[in-house]
Amino acid sequence: MRLKSAIAVMSLSLVCLLPRVSFADTLTLDTVGGQETDDEFVFPYVLTITGPGGSSTADMSCLNYNRNISFSESWGVTAVNVATISPSASIDGETGAQIIEDAYLFNQYAAATGNAQQTSDIQFAIWDIMDPGDISRMSGYDANAVALDAQAASLAPLQPSSEYANDNLFVPINGTQPSGDGEPQLFMTDPAPPAITPEPASLVLLGTGMLGAVAIMRRKRMKAVNA
Repeated sequence: MRLKSAIAVMSLSLVCLLPRVSFADTLTLDTVGGQETDDEFVFPYVLTITGPGGSSTADMSCLNYNRNISFSESWGVTAVNVATISPSASIDGETGAQIIEDAYLFNQYAAATGNAQQTSDIQFAIWDIMDPGDISRMSGYDANAVALDAQAASLAPLQPSSEYANDNLFVPINGTQPSGDGEPQLFMTDPAPPAITPEPASLVLLGTGMLGAVAIMRRKRMKAVNA
């Protein structure tokens, strides 16, 4: 009885803390800003975000180079506010430190408005943080992009969390992409579209841990029954 009660309480807590697991937001890639470097589109990527508040579009930057998406493709996401991410966290296979460095660079786009070369350099620096093996061989990863990488590594951790309060990360929910497609990229925007309300990273991690705990308890219960 106590085991059943514990599972029920944990399940209820999970529902209360992470209601968006069942009612995930959806991203759809609509178009791109048109600028290309090394035959790769760079910021901005224009996506539609659909959530409890309706639908809206936003300019976003993709953080992963080695994940592929196509126009009109849709997938489920969880929105996470970057200010809540710990450097030691692990989110979708990336470290919190990498995401914070990308957020630091993402915030440089505003100053690069109208400067195609600087925009390209920022995007390539962002990609290099996540996928350095491929980006470092491309001509788009020039001396300025290398310098931006170094700047992000040294300065991003020193910024107060308020620096990233308007930066929102969209974490793909694996399995929601079209059949046969790889896992979608991580995207970032500022500010969050009005259709969604970002989750604190702690709730995303807590929900994952609680799901694992429930699974372990169920296995132990099954062993006890079969003994």
